[in-house]
Amino acid sequence: MSDHTVDRLAAYSDSLRYEDLPSEVVHQAKRVLVDSLGCGLGAFASEPARIARELAATVHGESQATVLGTRTRTTPDVAAFANGVMVRYLDFNDAYIGSHPSDNLPVVLAAAEASGASGQELITGCALAYEVQAAWVDSFSLREGVWDQAVYSASSMPLGAGKVMGLSRAQLAEALRMAVVGGMALGQARRENISHWKAAAVPNTGRNGVFAAMLARRGFTGPEAIFEGLQGFFAGITGKPIELAPLAGENGNDQPFRILESRVKRFPAGIFSQTAVEGALEARERLGITGERDVWNVHIRTFEQAVFSMAGHPSRWHPETRETADHSIPYVVACALQFGSVEPAHFDEELLSSPELLALMQKITVVEDAECQAAWPEATLSIVTVGRTDGGQHTARIPYHLGHSKRPVSDAEIDAKFRGLTRGLMNESEQDAALDALWHVEQATDLRAVLDLLAVQGH
Repeated sequence: MSDHTVDRLAAYSDSLRYEDLPSEVVHQAKRVLVDSLGCGLGAFASEPARIARELAATVHGESQATVLGTRTRTTPDVAAFANGVMVRYLDFNDAYIGSHPSDNLPVVLAAAEASGASGQELITGCALAYEVQAAWVDSFSLREGVWDQAVYSASSMPLGAGKVMGLSRAQLAEALRMAVVGGMALGQARRENISHWKAAAVPNTGRNGVFAAMLARRGFTGPEAIFEGLQGFFAGITGKPIELAPLAGENGNDQPFRILESRVKRFPAGIFSQTAVEGALEARERLGITGERDVWNVHIRTFEQAVFSMAGHPSRWHPETRETADHSIPYVVACALQFGSVEPAHFDEELLSSPELLALMQKITVVEDAECQAAWPEATLSIVTVGRTDGGQHTARIPYHLGHSKRPVSDAEIDAKFRGLTRGLMNESEQDAALDALWHVEQATDLRAVLDLLAVQGH
């Protein structure tokens, strides 16, 4: 039994060429690559990253890929997992509405390095994976179900990996079949008190995707009708048949590549909180707030999904883990008002129980607002009203955070973010060399040499 969606995705993936990518798409792919790898290196010292690296160092095979920040080689599927955990851990990599297609980048990179792919092939695979995942996001919402955003990646990751591995159209279809059937994940990964697995849910789907592509290359086959079958994707995930949104350039259309809609993060926190933090910072400056004692109350109006994900559970008002704190609007807004910024260091364990932050969080209310809901998902509008203890008040309205496609950051700002995240891990000359190689990655013929430039001092 054929499956229209499988046939369509395999044909699109097989046909896409580097020459099909407009120059602005190539450039944007390099921007998100620099941004994502900087985020991964910034998480190098975290416990989940350490555990994943230690495990990766015990796995060896004929096909090898580099563990980010080291010169350790492991199998490409395990490298995809370990590197994906690092890229995702700080919740600092870019987003597309409510998902993170940049999670595909460490997956495609591991497969590309292990297969001896060129920089141009890497960029093509990244643009492909980003396009497929984001197209699914545009086609249906996971908000009402029990599934994790990893289900969007279950298609994109095997196709991106398979593309750089040189799989045929038929092999791409088989990789897709196996990965989708085996790549589902439950949304509980991001609910209540959040664990290390938040950073691993999608990377594990990436590990499965690379493994599926490796199997398909050797002739392994997957089940038919994975989307349209009686117990397939549509029956289990969407509850009804879904037509995947048009893919960029498909059948000659003029649909722009969705990677151009990438939303780079200014702060290491959930994408729904970026405008709320900016609003709090604006109010802090206008009112001359220096800390908790100056704040009388904070009222945040936002859209429903932001409330559900980042303010709708008691854990968000008293986070016990770093993973919960970066998914808490009250916590990150309290940090902004208390410190005048939100930085990775603000999620250290001792700050989670800070009396000042906890007191400030209790002064914050977060509610769903009709105007904000109407603006979503094109804008992530937050309306933040902060009152001073002396009676002063300021309201900030932020529809687009710095880094949104309608308010983009510059290349220089992406460089600065990379340098900030790798400070203490790489010296300035090492940062210069790494950035030069990444900004010119389309010229690379040896991706392993590029990754070696990202090795952290002592590793």
